[in-house]
Amino acid sequence: MNFTESETLELKKSTSELKEAVISICAILNKHGKGALYFGIADDGSVTGQQIGKSTLKDISKSVSDHLEPKIYPHIEIVKISGKNCINVDFSGKDGLYSAFGRFYLRVGEEDKKLSVSEIRRLVEKLNN
Repeated sequence: MNFTESETLELKKSTSELKEAVISICAILNKHGKGALYFGIADDGSVTGQQIGKSTLKDISKSVSDHLEPKIYPHIEIVKISGKNCINVDFSGKDGLYSAFGRFYLRVGEEDKKLSVSEIRRLVEKLNN
């Protein structure tokens, strides 16, 4: 299976990039309302696998819940890809403008762009129409 980052798919080598993952979820939600994220797959699409401890899935869920507003409840599961353990996070949300760690982001290509005040205002106006 070949993986390529896109406006709705984010790849993270490991959960050491959890903060960046939450920001990506926020950015994707603000642009598309749904997306997917994989831990255990590098940016270039190579499957590296992810060490999964007893609390790994709970830690991901808690980080999303604690740092993303408004709250979402993603589907998080362990998946085997190329014989290696990876974690798939499927998420969606329709509750307006999302923020991560108190900041607003928008997905542009494969990047998470921090929004300016005028861009936030424009998005809020768009949501209210």
